[in-house]
Order: sequence, then structure tokens, then C-alpha cells
Amino acid sequence: MPRMLPEEAERLLANVPEQFTFRTRDGAYLWNLGDLASAVSNMQDSVFSFHVNEEKNDFANWVADVIGDHALARELWQTRNPATTARYLAGRIAFLESRRG
Repeated sequence: MPRMLPEEAERLLANVPEQFTFRTRDGAYLWNLGDLASAVSNMQDSVFSFHVNEEKNDFANWVADVIGDHALARELWQTRNPATTARYLAGRIAFLESRRG
């Protein structure tokens, strides 16, 4: 299992600064991985496919570029399916929470 310091896990789970929040097509604001996981789990297919499609994956980009979780972003880039995306998010959050201080 990969090693991770509690401080790093805490940072990856924390809220992003206000100017880096993610605004979904349906108007929701996402502040952290938990918000993203909850949003994806409850998101209409049309909203999900606006953000994740053949041309782009906004969620993977936000996770990589803003949150800085490149391991999770690599997983997210591999799927265009909301259920799989939700599963990857839930698994990563569980892992990070287990590493918190």
C-alpha cells in the first residue's frame, strides 16, 4: 500500500481556496473531493456528460490541477462512466481518510 503522510492526506481532503472551486453545469459549487463524490453520485447524466466526454474530463483536470491528487486524476481520466467515477472517488477518499492524522 502506498505511503502517505497524514498532512498530505489532510491537504488532499481539504477545501480548495474560493477562487478554485469547481462550478458544475447545473450550478453546484464543489470545494473538495467529498463534494465532488457527492455531486457525481447525484448528478444527472446530461450534466456528467457535459463535464466528462470524448473531448475532456473536467473532473480529472480539477483533481490534478487544483487539488493536486495525480493518482486519483489518472484513474478518473480512464473512465467516462459516472458510476465508475463515483467508485474511484469513494475509494480514494476512504484511503485518504485512513491516512489522516
